[in-house]
Amino acid sequence: MVDDILKKYPNDVRVVIKQFPLSFHKQAKKASLYALAAERQGKYEEMSHKIFENYRNLKSNEDLPRQYAQELGLDMAKFDQDMQDPALEARINKEMNQMKQSGIPRMSVPKFLI
Repeated sequence: MVDDILKKYPNDVRVVIKQFPLSFHKQAKKASLYALAAERQGKYEEMSHKIFENYRNLKSNEDLPRQYAQELGLDMAKFDQDMQDPALEARINKEMNQMKQSGIPRMSVPKFLI
């Protein structure tokens, strides 16, 4: 859907991704960290897709995205180091605050605003 909109309106629409892990999903914040660590190696979209496609499996294994990182061919030493970087958690917290202050209802993710 998003790709279709971008193709149809290339000069009028852009994608802005904000992290907003829902507090009632105990694995959500860590999943966001995994996605942002993958982003540092140019694989955010791929990691996000894998996480969303397999979100039910995260309930029993919140570190499943680490396996996805290996499947995506990421440098695992860098990936593990990035997972520990406080800047990633700070970014998540900042984006969560932005969303809370926006007044946009946040009971489900992903959320699309056009």
